Amino acid sequence: MTTKKVFYLLLALTLVFSLGMMAGCDDPAPEEEPEPEEEAVEEEEEVEEEEEEEEAEPINIDIVVGFAAGGSNDLSARYLAEKFADHGITANVVNMPGGMGTEAAYHVSTQDPDSNMFMWAHPLIMLFEPAAGDRGFTIHDFDPVALLASPTFCIGSKADAPWEDMDDLVQYIKDNPGEVTLGGQGEGNMMHFIAELILDPDELDYTYVGLEGGADVALNLTGGHVDLGHLSLAAARPLHEDGDMTVLVNTQILVERDPLMPDIPNVIEFDIDAQEPHPLALWGPKGTDPALIERMSEAMSQIAQDPELIANYEGAGMVAHYLDTDDTWDFFMDVEENMIPRFVEWLEDYEAR
Repeated sequence: MTTKKVFYLLLALTLVFSLGMMAGCDDPAPEEEPEPEEEAVEEEEEVEEEEEEEEAEPINIDIVVGFAAGGSNDLSARYLAEKFADHGITANVVNMPGGMGTEAAYHVSTQDPDSNMFMWAHPLIMLFEPAAGDRGFTIHDFDPVALLASPTFCIGSKADAPWEDMDDLVQYIKDNPGEVTLGGQGEGNMMHFIAELILDPDELDYTYVGLEGGADVALNLTGGHVDLGHLSLAAARPLHEDGDMTVLVNTQILVERDPLMPDIPNVIEFDIDAQEPHPLALWGPKGTDPALIERMSEAMSQIAQDPELIANYEGAGMVAHYLDTDDTWDFFMDVEENMIPRFVEWLEDYEAR
């Protein structure tokens, strides 16, 4: 091959190679699946956080307590108010004593549903007192929020009594009619009713003495003026531990054994149907915003698991026990259906004595 032919051949090959390279550059690169951009994800998260912040906008409420400051009802409300603050709810506790809590309940029942005012109340206020007479309101004038606390009551015995438990006590009263005296918290009220459910005066011959309150019961019991006393477990525990009295049974309705004194049996363990309906719940005026109720109830569900609140409640003689809005209503309706008719019948009989 001549030098001229070789030159033209190399030139042709160079042109073909160059054209191939150019064609390759024109081909589109294969498409890849787009990956989410970090900035877009961050923006979505920010939007979600803003929405959550809007839902958790701080609110202010009043919690009305129908008793004076310093008692278990007041303390349990204040412990709740402290924990509400962690959930964007500023709660102001207002004491409004009078009429066994009914004056406060009547006041709250007359408030506008948008007032952000709530009643801290148990069945004694919401059910038993209205059943005993016209108090200007009934439970049906309220919407429940949630239940959170339940004080425990008990039957205490004088030190060195000739009985060891409830079975022994009942047998002793039967064998020694008229000798035993029970000190209770008032007469003709729910507390008196419960005491007589525990020790039925139609079957057992003993004397009931209505005293001014739990402190008076404890004083008369340790002083030897009564043989038995119906008082709170919180008041009874230190006396029991010091040997000044003996706790026979607790009457807690939500749990059988109270963590405060887990060795003390519940009345139902002796086949006595007399558990006391004392649980405390928050109540708003009828028509309270359901969204507000849901928010408060959800906060209370978390507060009920707070170790500090649980310890504070135990110190005040209470069990921290959460029931949501529907379960709270069902609990109170069960009391209304099954205990209130018995209470009304008992009250009529008591007034006729």
